[in-house]
Formats: sequence, structure tokens, C-alpha cells
Amino acid sequence: MEEKPGWSYRFIPSLNMQIAINDTSGIMYTEDKIKYSAEEQKLLKTVDYQLPISVHRLKKFFNGTIVSIG
Repeated sequence: MEEKPGWSYRFIPSLNMQIAINDTSGIMYTEDKIKYSAEEQKLLKTVDYQLPISVHRLKKFFNGTIVSIG
């Protein structure tokens, strides 16, 4: 993932890929170009972004929205 100014990057072991979080909007993208809204990103932050790969794949396939972390 090419790093650009205005974005924060980190590697997420559970996804085995990098994420990029926009420093202004809070929108997050994964290395495979899946977009997470600022609200989803805030939820994921509560679990240190350790999203199960199965949930990520479902979001990718159905273009869904994460509404809670259980």
C-alpha cells in the first residue's frame, strides 16, 4: 500500500494486510480496497482493529456495514 500524507497506516495481523485511516475524515481502507466508514472505523478501534477475516470477507462480498462489535 502506497503511503500518502494525511493518512495513518498500520498492519493488521488478523487481516494479514495494511489499513489506511484518513486523518481528517476517519474513513478507513484496507489494502484490498474495502472502505469502512468513520463510524465503522471507530467501532474497530475499540478492538484494536482485530477484525476477523470472515467478517471482512462478508463485508466485501455483500458491501455491508458493521453496526456493532460483540
